[in-house]
Amino acid sequence: MHPNVTSKEKLLLAAKELAKTEGLSALQMRSLASAAGVAVGSVYNYFPNKNALLTAVVASIWFDMFHNDTTENTRNMGFCDAVSHLFAQIQKGIAAYPDFFAVHRVIFDEGEKENALKLRENTFSHIEKNLLNALETDPRIRPDAFDGSLTQKALVSFTFTHLLALWNSGAKDCDTLIAILSKILYSA
Repeated sequence: MHPNVTSKEKLLLAAKELAKTEGLSALQMRSLASAAGVAVGSVYNYFPNKNALLTAVVASIWFDMFHNDTTENTRNMGFCDAVSHLFAQIQKGIAAYPDFFAVHRVIFDEGEKENALKLRENTFSHIEKNLLNALETDPRIRPDAFDGSLTQKALVSFTFTHLLALWNSGAKDCDTLIAILSKILYSA
């Protein structure tokens, strides 16, 4: 008989390990119970179904990738440094969870896709907020860098969209994006 689990966090840690080693799409209630050394019923005590488990794991992975590290580390960075840091965080996430970005959008049942999209949008909103803060507090920005046609929010949106495109294409760096941003924002 397997012992009962006393912590949802312990189950999430085991689930994230499974996602790292076997992929997010392989995560099942029974495989998690086995990996955590508990009875399947213990998993159901914390996660009433597979979608609840997947939602919790996806949210935890997003948090680990971006919220934990990005907020504090970008607080005193210039904008281009914050963009480079974010790209590095994405690369670390891809290395840790190779199928996460490709699979997390398609593993949910139809009824849960909306919740998964909300999680992703909340994370993306948090990231864009941090980038906007880095842009607004960057003392090296040229005074004439922004006008009616180019706003700070528009530049952040452009930058984040292009970061997503770089990561989706498998780019190894964001050097060209940084060069373009530097030319737009900083004095020669």
